[in-house]
Amino acid sequence: MRTSTLLLASLLLAVPAAGCAAVAAGAAAVVISQDVLDNNVYVARLDRPADIVWSSAKVALSHLSPKPYDVQDDVRTAVADVDDAKVTVSVDTYDLNRSTLRVSARKYGVNNGEIAKMVYDRILQELDK
Repeated sequence: MRTSTLLLASLLLAVPAAGCAAVAAGAAAVVISQDVLDNNVYVARLDRPADIVWSSAKVALSHLSPKPYDVQDDVRTAVADVDDAKVTVSVDTYDLNRSTLRVSARKYGVNNGEIAKMVYDRILQELDK
């Protein structure tokens, strides 16, 4: 009785987990991994060259920021005003044809993860186009 109950419980847990893994693998064609640091810094390791990610980041910022934003193309860093928050975006190369995207936001001197997440998602949407 105990063995059959454990077997049934393990099967019930394994089936949804396998389905989630398949869905996650299909949706993460570009993003290798993602993290949230310090409650406002969103970090993604992408399976794309840094130049392509940087171009997508600048396009996304141009759509989101009503004002011109500061860009440093040599170090791939941009600072923009989005919804009264100071958003900082940086793109680094970490391997051949792979890059790291970092997005952070501060509004009224306080970390703002909601705006950082919005900008982060918009950049990833631009990459999918």
